[in-house]
Amino acid sequence: MGRAIVLTSASKANTTGGTFADSPTANSGDTIAVANFSDGQGFITEMWGIDSDSVAEVEMFYSRPYSTHDQSRGFRVEVPATALGGAATNAAFNFLPGNARIEVFRSDTPTINWTTTASDDILMSWITIYDNLPGVQGVFLDRPTAERHRRSTLGIFVGPTAGGTAGAYGSNRAFNADDDRLHANTWYAIAGVSVQTPCTTIGLLGPDWGGQRIGLPAGSLDLRSNTWFFDQWEKWRFTYGDQFACVPVFNSNNKAAINVMCADGEASTQPKIDFLLYELDYPSQTIPTPGG
Repeated sequence: MGRAIVLTSASKANTTGGTFADSPTANSGDTIAVANFSDGQGFITEMWGIDSDSVAEVEMFYSRPYSTHDQSRGFRVEVPATALGGAATNAAFNFLPGNARIEVFRSDTPTINWTTTASDDILMSWITIYDNLPGVQGVFLDRPTAERHRRSTLGIFVGPTAGGTAGAYGSNRAFNADDDRLHANTWYAIAGVSVQTPCTTIGLLGPDWGGQRIGLPAGSLDLRSNTWFFDQWEKWRFTYGDQFACVPVFNSNNKAAINVMCADGEASTQPKIDFLLYELDYPSQTIPTPGG
């Protein structure tokens, strides 16, 4: 058992439109229900999303008042989709800026509604950190440990395509499908990504993260995402401590079993992703540990 960092996405294509009239559903492979975690707490630490064509507003509430206050509107956030050059160009807006968090409680399920214009497409994603999720022991490092064990720095290209339905995940793309240069039986830390085309959500799914989907935004507001996972440590270490393990690490022997996928406010987009990696000097038989 151990810490889990989980990406969840929910979307709806071709909205009905109206005041909080549309409810997105979980993307394939995800669930919006809070996991049945064990000891410790769970918090949503990041949330972002997009309306493909228009301004929008989101409400999200849980059954527990210590989470989102009430079941009338709960957490509300605006989506200024016509800013920064026009609709359909922004890819993602931050819903939880700064160090704001939403506490979640085991086995609870949120109600999510959007106010949209008819025929829009909507997508939102969020990151939940669980202190202790039974059956999961993801391999994550704090940033100083990753820096201390860096052997080399490289970029690996992966070319997934977003779903043919707006907001949906596209087909899985193996991490080594387009650029197979990783050294065998070697540990790598993922600092972040750069993209050629802004994209709402990029996800990764692999055995080294306990079978849980991890990910990040890559919209025009997040185009400094090259060090997104490193920056998460900088952002949250005063909350979780200097050994806050949030930088995903994987062994290159698992490269074909690591799948990359993306979801966007528009259908079938191709962000063209370069992953910024640190090759680590951990012995191949050793599992990296925070502070090690």
